[in-house]
Amino acid sequence: MTVPTQVLVAAQYDIAAPALFERARSFGDLIEATRRISNYDGLPESDMEEGAVYKTNIRILGLVNCNDYEIKVNKICRDTLRVETLESNNVVRLWSHHIQIKPTETGSIWVDRVIIDAGRMTPVVARYARFMYRHRHLSRKGTVLEARLGKSSRAVTPQVPLFHPAE
Repeated sequence: MTVPTQVLVAAQYDIAAPALFERARSFGDLIEATRRISNYDGLPESDMEEGAVYKTNIRILGLVNCNDYEIKVNKICRDTLRVETLESNNVVRLWSHHIQIKPTETGSIWVDRVIIDAGRMTPVVARYARFMYRHRHLSRKGTVLEARLGKSSRAVTPQVPLFHPAE
């Protein structure tokens, strides 16, 4: 049995937090920020909608197909500038993604925190995730502050959210 891995990537932006939050919930922004490394077939270029489920086939680095990938948008909160998705397919059992935008005096910080369980493939998938999130931030002209992997300290399933309101 493998232990899920946590990926944490944070980047500084010279953009106000509300504007950066709008980018965080936009599939069009995701598609543009990753166009050099990923192709999302069937994913709309619109904003995410809370409660919606999106299906896509992803081609990674022109070499690897990640078919029948499902993205469920669990939470979009404008007040706390958070987006939470639960993602999976036949290889990735769990990709629980939490985005938090934090205002600063000079702009904002975007934090991606992801818990990944892909069975024996978890170490490879987690390293790709760290690479991909760093790439996204650099493509958006963000300054990456942190990009690390670690063991998940909490069991996460579709029934148990990654973050609780008290956090």
